[in-house]
Amino acid sequence: MSIKIDVLEKGENMQLKLCLKSLFDMKALGYIISGSLLYSIGFNVFILPCDLYNGGFLGISQIMIYVIENIIEIDLGEGNYTGIIYFLLNLPLLYISLKRFGGDFIIKTIFCVICYSVLLSIVPVPEKSFLPENITACIAGGVLCGIGAGITLLSKGSGGGEEILGLLLMQKYKSMSVGKIFNIINVFVFTTCMYIYDISAGVYSIFFAVVTAVVIDRVHLQNITMTMLIISKKEQLENLIFKAVHRGVTKIKGIGAYSGEETNILLTVVSKDEALILRKILCDYDENVFIIEDESINVVGNFQKRL
Repeated sequence: MSIKIDVLEKGENMQLKLCLKSLFDMKALGYIISGSLLYSIGFNVFILPCDLYNGGFLGISQIMIYVIENIIEIDLGEGNYTGIIYFLLNLPLLYISLKRFGGDFIIKTIFCVICYSVLLSIVPVPEKSFLPENITACIAGGVLCGIGAGITLLSKGSGGGEEILGLLLMQKYKSMSVGKIFNIINVFVFTTCMYIYDISAGVYSIFFAVVTAVVIDRVHLQNITMTMLIISKKEQLENLIFKAVHRGVTKIKGIGAYSGEETNILLTVVSKDEALILRKILCDYDENVFIIEDESINVVGNFQKRL
């Protein structure tokens, strides 16, 4: 009995250490804070002054505020409660994702959701847009929001809401991405916006959401799958790849057409962030290594997208 209790205590201590490590990961904290700030500036400064609506769970939050103020007729005053409602909507998803992704993901996501909620509530909303046309505001806001959301995903956490759903579905369906889930949810959000407000606001909001989704999928490096063809005369490069990114490798013996010398040809499929890691490791190991990278691929088979 005492042995079993000791094992449980050691396991709990290990979990606590991992949680504290993730909490004080300065690189991840930098991604989360800077990404949340960029998103909040893009949304509050460029989108809200145009009376446009965000997609995803933030869009649902805005619709709920409209329902509370105009249908239920509860006066919320002059404060911006979008961030608070967004936080409350995220609580069930945080609970669901705990078992799937573990404590490290949850801690980073909770911190990210708090940052989003606080910054969306305190970043000032101008009375009028700085830009003359709604279309330019949609582009500026969409780019900033997309970069911000993509940067928070680089922390291996998420901003909650549709980002958690996207990460969950990415594990099961290789064709899925956070940006695609964002667009699927937006079908409901913007249909409701067109019904409640007007068609023009809905159309501009759709354009903003599409720009945001495209930029998210380009910044979220873990979502970009690519092949690496590595040519080197040195041995054991496959072991470096196994150790660095834990991906499978196909090794082929080749012969240089000009030199006639034997060489090793390694083929692996990785995410773009893993490719950046591998590129540095391989170049440090062999200064004469030759690497070909290609993003325009479609993978069928046992390839797992990761956080």
